[in-house]
Formats: sequence, C-alpha cells, structure tokens
Amino acid sequence: MKKTAIFFLTLFLSSAIIDAYAIEADVWRYKVKPGHMSEALELFDEALNLAEEVGINTSIAQQTQGKDGEYIFHWVDFYESAEARAINLYENDKHTEYLNKFYESNAISTVRTYTMTLIDDELCSNPGVVSVYVWKPNSGMMSETLELFKSSKAIFEKHGFEIDMWQEGIGGMDNLQFVMCSASPEEQVKSIKSLNSDENWLAQQPNAPIWDSYNETSKLVYSFELTPIN
Repeated sequence: MKKTAIFFLTLFLSSAIIDAYAIEADVWRYKVKPGHMSEALELFDEALNLAEEVGINTSIAQQTQGKDGEYIFHWVDFYESAEARAINLYENDKHTEYLNKFYESNAISTVRTYTMTLIDDELCSNPGVVSVYVWKPNSGMMSETLELFKSSKAIFEKHGFEIDMWQEGIGGMDNLQFVMCSASPEEQVKSIKSLNSDENWLAQQPNAPIWDSYNETSKLVYSFELTPIN
C-alpha cells in the first residue's frame, strides 16, 4: 500500500483508450465488521467521490458469493502504466483527512493486498456482475495455461460475457485471474444458458450445466462474485 492511499479489487474501469498490456492495479480486500455495514458504505462512497475529484480510477465492489459472503469488499485502483502508478494522487489535504478517518474507524479490517497486471487486450466496459476464477498454473505450465485462458475467453465472449485476464503480482503467488463480466444478473443468466447449449462447450463439458474445473495445465484455487457499489 502507498501508505497514504487505499486500494481494492474489482474490475471496473474508465472508458479511456489505453495500452491494455501496460495496465496495472493495486488491490485491497476488506472485511466489514458485523454491525458496521452502514458506516463502511459511507466510507467507501466518500472514497469514490474523492477519487473522481482528483482523477484516480477507483472501483469498489461488494462480494455476493464467496468466502465470508457479503462482508467482503474489493477496492481497486487502475493505472494506465507503471509511470502513472508511480504518481501518488493521494497526496492532498482532502485524502489526508479522509485516510485519518478511515484508519480510525472500527468498521473495516484489511484481509489482503496485492498488485495485478492485465494480460489481456481489453477491459470489461460495463461490469454489473463480475465472476472471478483464480487459477494456479502447474509447475512449468504457465504458457500452456495462458493459451487455455485465451481459448476459453473466445468461447465465453461468443455467448455475451466480457473477459478480463490478470496475473497477481506483489502480495500474490503468480496466480491468474479469469474474470467474467456481465452487464446485469439477467444478462449473465442469458450468457450461461447460451453457453450451455453450445456444442463446442458441451464437447468439453458433457455434464453441463455442471462444470468440471479439471485441466492438465492448472488448478482452480477459489472463486468469488462481485457487484459494484458505484
């Protein structure tokens, strides 16, 4: 963490056209303490307003499925380049006041922090629902896993999903994140139904709608689903 800043994950971005392979993200995962949800949401809303005011590309999302359920929030700051990431836009009086209030609050605790680098050629444009599948490549199988990601991306996007692919950096363990974005829950359902009627998909997943995560290149570590609060 840039100690004067706070960040999170979830893949919600500005519409600027940028070099996708240069995009980096600082990710903070927070857990809201029972009985403090209203206070936490006020803090997150204030953070988003301040980020917009000073030009930080921040997104915060609430977990809807996954470990610890709806008490988990992901906050991400996105950067167009490593050079942009090196500029600390949190160094201003308003953020100093806000961060003091944030750290003095008893509403939120930090679960995990890490960085990510985009390994895809585009970003989700309208993510209303974000499903994240975290994979660990088998030893010596990174290239093969990336090729599998690319072929899977083509299948899922054919049925209406937008796909982002990321690698965890500092604070992570070289895990890869396969991120499936839908504009709304209704659109997500349409995409899943379409996917499960695809002959090419059924050849790989004959038990669909039951999905088998096994493959020879990587192991599914965990998954979660998010909805943006902004």
